[in-house]
Amino acid sequence: MKYYRVLLLGLLLVPMVVGCSDKQKEADRMEQEMRQMEAEADTGAVPGDTVVDTMAEPGDVYAIPEEGVTEPAMPGRPAGSGYAVQVASCEDEQYASYLVELYTERGYQPYVTVYTEGGQRFHRVRIGLFESLSEAQQLKMELADMYSIEAWIDRE
Repeated sequence: MKYYRVLLLGLLLVPMVVGCSDKQKEADRMEQEMRQMEAEADTGAVPGDTVVDTMAEPGDVYAIPEEGVTEPAMPGRPAGSGYAVQVASCEDEQYASYLVELYTERGYQPYVTVYTEGGQRFHRVRIGLFESLSEAQQLKMELADMYSIEAWIDRE
């Protein structure tokens, strides 16, 4: 009787494990991609040796804005106000540019805002300006399901 229980339990667990393996493979692939990007960013290289600079021309000098102040909208930011889904916040401008390119290829319309806190600049990669919170929540769930991303919603 014990063997039947073990066999039945095994038969029930196999479909669950197989169903999760595809998501795990995608999450592992994305994690590997992110690690590679971080390593290349440390050496100054950019994936594919291309630079998508949404913020400035090389050599431009920026004044650091006041603490807690978001700089003016970057190119590509939708006009108006609403709810945005933030997928990343990073100090490296080139990595933020890479993420904009990646999410553009995936069919989204990402943009970058810059926020300064404690004397550090953070490049926030965001998608959309939605009128309703439910639309933003729907995108957040889609990103979590498709790319295992822990995004969050912010009011702009």
